[in-house]
Amino acid sequence: MSDTQDTTQFGAPGQPPLPDRREVVPSGYGPATPVPPAGRPPQGPLPPLGYAGYPAFPPPPPPKKSNTGWWVALIVLVVFGLGGMMLVGFIGVLSGAGGTQAGGQRKLREVVVEGSGDDKIALIDLHGVIMDVPSGGLFGGGPSIVQSVIKQVRQAAEDPDVQGILLSVDSPGGGVTASDEICHEIKKAKEAGKVIVVHCGDLCASGGYYVSAPADAIVASPTCITGSIGVIIGHMNMQELFEQKLGIKDRPIKSGPHKDILSSGREMTAEELAIIQSVVDAMYDRFVSIVAAGRAGRGPIPAGIEEAKAAVRKVADGRIFTGEQALDLGLVDKVGYLEDALAETLQRAGLTQASVVRYRSDPTLMEVLAGEARGPKVEINTGVQIDARGFLEQATPRFEYRWSPGR
Repeated sequence: MSDTQDTTQFGAPGQPPLPDRREVVPSGYGPATPVPPAGRPPQGPLPPLGYAGYPAFPPPPPPKKSNTGWWVALIVLVVFGLGGMMLVGFIGVLSGAGGTQAGGQRKLREVVVEGSGDDKIALIDLHGVIMDVPSGGLFGGGPSIVQSVIKQVRQAAEDPDVQGILLSVDSPGGGVTASDEICHEIKKAKEAGKVIVVHCGDLCASGGYYVSAPADAIVASPTCITGSIGVIIGHMNMQELFEQKLGIKDRPIKSGPHKDILSSGREMTAEELAIIQSVVDAMYDRFVSIVAAGRAGRGPIPAGIEEAKAAVRKVADGRIFTGEQALDLGLVDKVGYLEDALAETLQRAGLTQASVVRYRSDPTLMEVLAGEARGPKVEINTGVQIDARGFLEQATPRFEYRWSPGR
């Protein structure tokens, strides 16, 4: 190998080395790094990163974020959620495992509101529209007004210490079947030997009076509105609105000519009107029979059942009465307040004093949660919220023992 040195670095043999014309730039990694002139490669060891003559290596990519933490959190939430629901259900079962009555239902708790003694008078409220529609809930519906009243009346009828039932009515009536079910339970309690007295509060009309008629005595508030003996079913013919204003035509596919009877999309035929009227008349006859059986021999109403029916029909045209007017017609026995109705109950039960009790339900935890929720609502563009379930229930045609002014 020749010992001749590279003249590109040191010049010709025997000549002094060429001057170093490389620029010096700071590298940021220690002492200044010399930069060779253009066209000459670097001499000596490789310069560190950041050397101006070469492009810098790209920085390493950032580490990928792991989703493990989110999955762990989600699994923990699901596990705790399921565990919480199981615990709620278990507590609900335990809290509902109290005393039961016939049929396996839990007994209601008694609360003494006045009086004393072993003998009892059960004070039961029937307030509101009589509809067998469960209240909305998150996990299921709560009891309807019909179920609640029937349960209370049944427990009072099965209690040997209850000598009488005082039913406080403030209702415009409601569904035919719902009213009849409560009336049937009242008659069963009466047959079991319980004294039944009704106090008519602000409103005791139609179905409200229907359930009151079998009572041993009816005491009406001085300002009470009662009567409205009759049947009604709502129907609207919106064919012109649908077709001429909205461009909607009702074209049902039906198995028979009367399957869409009471449709709001067309006019009813004369035959269909006769069909509906026959049903209304049958339900009206039942209403008259209930009133006649309960009020026969009271005031001007004759004692004979057929004569009593004829007398009731004279005033059973849907009109309403004040308490005083109803007294004159024999539809009520007295005009007075709730305390007067209580005194009447005690007298008819042969008591001078008794414990007046109300029934209260101790709900399970599940029932509490269910009771806090409400039915679904539909929000329309006016900002008004509509209870969709309640709206559909009201829009559905139904036969009613109900006073509905302005309908």
